[in-house]
Parts: sequence; structure tokens; C-alpha cells
Amino acid sequence: MKFKDFFNLKFSELDIPSLILVFVLTGCGLVAIYSATSFVGTTSNMQYFWKQILGIVGGLAMFIMLYSVRKSFILSYAEVLYIIGLILIIIPFILSMATSGTNRWINLGDFQIQPSEYMKFILIIMLAKCFSETRRSPQNPGYVLYPLTVLLIPAGMVFIQPDLGTTFIYVVIFASMLFMSGYKIYYIFMIIAPFITMIAAFNSWVFLIWGLIIAVIIFLNNKNILFSVLMFLLNILVGVMTPFFWNAIKPYQQQRILTMLNPQLDPMGAGYQVIQSQIAIGSGGLHGKGFLQGTQSHLNFLPEQHTDFIFSVISEEFGFIGISIILFIYCFLILRWFKMAVTAKSTFSAMLIIGGTAALLAHIFINVGMTVGLLPVTGKPLPFISYGGSFLMTSFGLVGLVLNGNAE
Repeated sequence: MKFKDFFNLKFSELDIPSLILVFVLTGCGLVAIYSATSFVGTTSNMQYFWKQILGIVGGLAMFIMLYSVRKSFILSYAEVLYIIGLILIIIPFILSMATSGTNRWINLGDFQIQPSEYMKFILIIMLAKCFSETRRSPQNPGYVLYPLTVLLIPAGMVFIQPDLGTTFIYVVIFASMLFMSGYKIYYIFMIIAPFITMIAAFNSWVFLIWGLIIAVIIFLNNKNILFSVLMFLLNILVGVMTPFFWNAIKPYQQQRILTMLNPQLDPMGAGYQVIQSQIAIGSGGLHGKGFLQGTQSHLNFLPEQHTDFIFSVISEEFGFIGISIILFIYCFLILRWFKMAVTAKSTFSAMLIIGGTAALLAHIFINVGMTVGLLPVTGKPLPFISYGGSFLMTSFGLVGLVLNGNAE
């Protein structure tokens, strides 16, 4: 086989506005990283800055590869990629490659690979194939069974690594693609309902009210009594089993969730990051304190300020105006890509676009949510802005997948 059988360098069809805005965000990230790694009495730690530059180079390579690969090729080999992805996720368990109490990484000397990151691409491709080749109608409840199985296998494996943040991203990718496929909102609600039930189960009164809401929605939207009763009982069972799920996750993850609800519960421990982040964001005001003038970051009060909490650094130094510009660019890109998905010429292309868009949106939602204290601290960086070569490659790769779906 020749090179052209696998790749098509279709740069004439490249969506230039999207790429320009991605580079604007990346440039903002470089500025923020330079500032975040400068401390009082020292000069900027330029090693982070130059490593991020190398990450951008790697990200561009990933972008070109996923943008140029022929859709016919990835469609044909989706199952092969899926199996390879599952094997890679299993390897840390088999070889006991535990790092900080988790089994997320494949250790290759000084180099580490996180298979769950690359599984994002593979899951999008595999689900896109499922939804584009199915013969069942989206109005049929059984339409979701095979795609749901495709999701649950890697999501379950990543959940027990444990990595709750990545598991959530997988679910968001699936739900977005399911919605795009035309599946009934009622059925999507039934799939999501058990996750809400788990949260509601922590309070008996909330659980009771939520149970009544589910009962009413099921009664009003489905005339199949047996199906309605089974779905209601399923949610009740999930609620009853929630204490067992809670005890199954790691103590530090339990602490993160409890801290999300009340950061003052452990202000010098699990809640310290969130409290310092909120102080940094609030102290920025409208205009911010100015470049290199952030006290929370430059006096080293804010942990992980160049990675997970880079949003707080930008907010402190450039204020509400600065973060509004960042969020506006994200919103513009998300809406632009959603429009691409709606107008795509094939179901497979639409699914690639919406899957990649959902993955990036989930990262933005989680990162901003945890910095302001609305979500647990899960260690998910901000796309194109946070320090980290591996995630930068993932972000650029997702853009490549989105724009590949938009091209012919």
C-alpha cells in the first residue's frame, strides 16, 4: 500500500479560523506559564516554557496525523484500534505499574504513556462507526445497547485505575454523540439518571424527591408499564448500592468530593488548593493585577499553578476581562464545531466532530469548575493553556479529528 492510501494532506480544506484561535489560546498559555513559573526573588523557570514549546511541536505533529489520515482507513480499522486501546489500558494492571497509588501509566524508563488519553481518540472513532453503521432506528430503545457496551468496557477499566475525571469525559463523549445521532431525549435521560441517583443517594430526602421525579417522568413519557417499572427499580437499586460504590473508591477521592461540597472541611489539606484558587480568582477583579504581578502565584500560595490551576493565574493577573476573552474564544470554537457537525456530509464525519468537540468541552468544564470550587479537583488541565506536553498533544489531536471530520 502507498502513503496516499492512508493519508491525504488536504490542507486546502483546512478551517483556518479554528486553527488561528487554537494558536491564540496556545499563545495565552505560554504567557501564563511564563508568569506562573516566576517566583519572588527569582527569574522565570524557563525550562517549563521551552518544554511547552516542544509540546506544541509534538501537538502539531499529532494534529497533522489525525487531520490527514483518511476517514475510510480509520473507519475500516476502528475495531483494531479499539482492541489495541483496551490492551494498553490493561498493561499497567498486569505489570503492576502503580504510580502514586494508581494504575494509569505505562512506564518506559524516563518516559511514561497514559493509555486512557489515547483511548479518547479511539473511543470517538469506534462510537462514530457504531452510530454511522447501525441499522436500528434511534427511536428504538435497543439502539443504544452496542454503543453503550463500547463505552462501558474502557470506562469501567479507567474507573478502577482509578481516574474519575477521564471516566466522566468518556461519558460526556458518549452522551454527546448519542444526542447527535437523534436518540430520544427521554432515553438519554434514562441513561444519565442512575449517575444523578448516585449523587442524590447521599441525602435521604433528596433521594426521595429524585425518586418521585423519575417516577413522574417515566409515567408521562412511556406507555410500556414493564419498561417503566424496570427503569424505576434500576434507579432505586443504584441508590441502594451507592454506599458500596463510595467505599470502593480511594480515600483521597472521597476527600476531594467532600471538599468540593465544603472546602473549609480541610482548609490546610484537601481544601487548600480550592481556597487558594478562589482567592486568586477573586483578587483579580475586573482588570487584574497585571502581568507578573499575581501575589497568589508569585508567592507560591497556589499549588499546581502552571498546570491544573493555570485558569486562576490568568484570572488574578488579567482579571474578569482576561478570562472572559479566553472563555469567549472557547465558546466560539465549540459553537463553530457544533455547526460543522450539523452540516457534515456524512454521519461518520458528524460523529467525529461532535466527539472531539465534546472531549475538549468536558476538559474546559471540569478545569474551570474545579478552580472555582464547583467540581472536585480531578487533575484535568485546561486545553491548549495548561502546561504539559502529553495533554497538549491530546488537545491538538482532538482538533485534528474535528477538522478531519469537516473536510471532504
